[in-house]
Amino acid sequence: MKMAMMIVDAGHADDVKKMLLDCDVPGYSEIPNVLGMGTTGRKMGSRAFPGSSTLFMLALEEHCVHMLSDKLAQLRHAEGSDEGIKAFTFDIQELK
Repeated sequence: MKMAMMIVDAGHADDVKKMLLDCDVPGYSEIPNVLGMGTTGRKMGSRAFPGSSTLFMLALEEHCVHMLSDKLAQLRHAEGSDEGIKAFTFDIQELK
């Protein structure tokens, strides 16, 4: 299995949720109002550094990763940039 972690500008959160529904993702965790800094600058939810990100985490079967990657590429293309939409995967093993 793979863990997908997506860090998106809060303005893209609804687009990502729709994408996850379109991909028939069985479930995900969403952490809104994530603060930090990265390639798009600082997002601290303050007047000096406005905005925030949303973090999505989901466990996927290997074959679903490719579909999700394709959908992310479509979303980035529709937005005209990959700014504010980052995604990573890593191997996981469920503990029983």
